[in-house]
Amino acid sequence: MISEAVILGASILIVDDEEPNVILLERTLRGAGYTSIASTMNPRKVCDLYRTTRYDLILLDINMPGMDGFQVMESLKEIKSDEYPPVLVITADRAHKVRALQAGAKDFISKPFELVEVLTRVHNLVEGRLLQKELAEHKEDNPALSNVLQRNIRKIIQVRLQATRRHSFQDRLANRMTKLSGSMFFFHLHTIWFGTWMLLNTGRVGIRPFDPYPYGLLTMIVSLEAIFLSTCVLISQNIRGREAERLTDLGLHTGLLTEHELTRVLQMLRAIQAKMGIDTDEDSDLADADLEMETKPEDVLAELERLQRRAAADQRSGHERRARRR
Repeated sequence: MISEAVILGASILIVDDEEPNVILLERTLRGAGYTSIASTMNPRKVCDLYRTTRYDLILLDINMPGMDGFQVMESLKEIKSDEYPPVLVITADRAHKVRALQAGAKDFISKPFELVEVLTRVHNLVEGRLLQKELAEHKEDNPALSNVLQRNIRKIIQVRLQATRRHSFQDRLANRMTKLSGSMFFFHLHTIWFGTWMLLNTGRVGIRPFDPYPYGLLTMIVSLEAIFLSTCVLISQNIRGREAERLTDLGLHTGLLTEHELTRVLQMLRAIQAKMGIDTDEDSDLADADLEMETKPEDVLAELERLQRRAAADQRSGHERRARRR
């Protein structure tokens, strides 16, 4: 089932040569909560826009100068894609409605606009489109994994991709240099470079040595390269550290929420047990009232620090006793 938040985040393109219609549709959709809306008054730009952004829905006017809606739909069919984009036709001519549906449009709305009708048809088409995309994504899923696990895997991948897109040019350059320096291509390149350098400086290939042994120039170049590569590696590590910290925070919040929900469930079970008069096995772990207590992170951290200090003190005491025995 597609959530309402996902539907409202769908990408929509409005194509109409009349600016008042574009403004009206944009305000109507944004007022309903849709957040990703684009528009153009030039029908010739639709194909280029769709190649750049695979819109979940296109609101397309039929009567436009230079290139009408039917020609736009024909152009969209020529784009190599898995499926034809959903098109919601805008027209005031009854004859155009049947022709538009035959041309590939999914639905139509009439001019002048009925705003409730516009929102209803847009919602239904977007929901159908997103369900289609979700089914396509699940086509190659591993049947041994649950849908929840598959969805979580995709969410994690999306989070990482979004984090990558937010990187600056310098960050992307550092990541690429780090990736290159850790590849076998980099190793083979330097092996060939060093071997050729040493061979040319032996004087046996008809070239006067320009950096004889102990290869001072080569040493300087390699040292400078090492400094720059080390800087790139450190930058990449800092980037990955920030991303790992975000995921750690997410895991912590998820764990705390899970613990809170489980505590509430245990408390509800204890109340149901008392209400129904069911006796508790005192020797069972289920009778432990500690399970029904909220776990506070600060208390857990304080206890961990206390036990670590105690273990360190015991270790020092053991070293001192062994030293006295000697």
